[in-house]
Amino acid sequence: MKLVTADTMRGLDRFTIETVGIPGVVLMEAAGRAVAQAVMDVAADLSTRVLVVCGPGNNGGDGFVAARHLLDAGFDVVVLTLCDKRVYSGDAATNLKALDFFNPTVVEGPAGIPDELVRWASGAVVVDAIFGTGLQRAVSGVYADTIDILNTLQGPAVAVDIPSGIDSDTGAVMGTAFEADVTVTFGAAKVGHYIWPGRGHCGEVRVTPIGIPASLIERTPDLCLLGRRDVAAAFQERTPDSYKNTYGHVAVIGGLPGKTGAAILAARATMRAGAGLTTLITTDVAASRIEGVCPDLMIDALMMDDGKWLAADEAVLRGGLVDRSAVVIGPGLGTRPGTGAMIKTVLDEGIPTVIDADALKVIAAEPETARSIHAGCVVTPHPGEAARMLGVDKAVVQGERLKCAKNLAAMTGAVAVLKGAGTIVASPDGRLAVSDSGSPALAVAGAGDVLSGIIGALLARGIRPFEAACAGVELHGMAGGVAGDVLGEYSVSASDVVETIPEAIRIACLGDSAPEDSIGEVSDV
Repeated sequence: MKLVTADTMRGLDRFTIETVGIPGVVLMEAAGRAVAQAVMDVAADLSTRVLVVCGPGNNGGDGFVAARHLLDAGFDVVVLTLCDKRVYSGDAATNLKALDFFNPTVVEGPAGIPDELVRWASGAVVVDAIFGTGLQRAVSGVYADTIDILNTLQGPAVAVDIPSGIDSDTGAVMGTAFEADVTVTFGAAKVGHYIWPGRGHCGEVRVTPIGIPASLIERTPDLCLLGRRDVAAAFQERTPDSYKNTYGHVAVIGGLPGKTGAAILAARATMRAGAGLTTLITTDVAASRIEGVCPDLMIDALMMDDGKWLAADEAVLRGGLVDRSAVVIGPGLGTRPGTGAMIKTVLDEGIPTVIDADALKVIAAEPETARSIHAGCVVTPHPGEAARMLGVDKAVVQGERLKCAKNLAAMTGAVAVLKGAGTIVASPDGRLAVSDSGSPALAVAGAGDVLSGIIGALLARGIRPFEAACAGVELHGMAGGVAGDVLGEYSVSASDVVETIPEAIRIACLGDSAPEDSIGEVSDV
């Protein structure tokens, strides 16, 4: 599903009105009717009170339409305008005038919401029709005060188009923001609906057609929301004559003593995600300790360390990478002196490679090693690792996730996976995707190693880096959701996520027969 920016949405609206020939007032009617339906869905019964809070623009006009339909259905509705009614123009003014014929209670509140209305609205359904997608600056003054008051009320909350105070292009909170249980948006979902922290203010996002041609929306160049279809595309039915080499050979490099579990998790994930063969490349000490722990896994002791440094004979290491179709480097690798040179040797082979964990730390500190990253790579930092790579504070990464994901892809020349709630995939060519799958159950050590292994398995099968990253991120989130559903969010381990990969693949490949909401909520990797 496409997610569009405010500029793109304005262009779609304009084309629909001026070229397709559907008047703006017709679009507004469809939008407001959809908001009214959402209120009816969350209201306990017709006796439920409804407070519709309208700002000065077309978002307020959508609120007037919703109020009209709710009044006609028998609800007790109060409309609060946070401006003088004479401010309204165009389609919003048309619908304010139409509202007069339905015996509304309209309160003008340019100074904010009156205390008696706050008391009346306690327990009511609150409709936020203050600001739409065109918000350009931080919310302040009477608008900020009103939003903060509305957030204290105890009834269901419905946002029109996007919660007021959320930047529709970045998901940033512009000073303060409305907290919705349901957000009804029109034509297409917006980027800010699915980028955190905005995602956390939207609740359930309902995308409602209002007359904008779907074919136009699908041709927009903006961000994509990942879904089960992205996973299913990567797991087509196997042919009867296939064999293990058909599905690639992954080399997982890491797992030094004390961190062998990270590499084993990544390696097990590659196998659960369909790799034909997996070899763990580690040190002789680590190899002796984990031999036989995972009988499906081959082990090569190609690295040496004495607890202070790490080394690998270049010729021997290159020999160990012959016929490997993908590499996962970093889980449990450590950051000892010599690690950077070893990473550079691997990257210089040009094999599709997932770069994660300790390898990212080394690359952030060693520009010479970073220069070996190539277009076949996928880097998978969590926010702390991304901050080190970009040379910014972690808070900057969390506050500007979309921008930072783009910067990581541009800086490295590789596909970047910025992990976290609403994991973002960015390609150097400008393609962007975000995942809304997963579960807080993924907030556990080792979950990132599992993701690296999944992506590595997809690369090994010849799937291109951006598509492999997208499918891997969505599959990982789905597996976390399944594990959380079965075990509870507090009891999931990374090993459990590995074991739920097959069920997540099965659900994805069921297609439309599997409900989207069976997968879980938003992940925090």
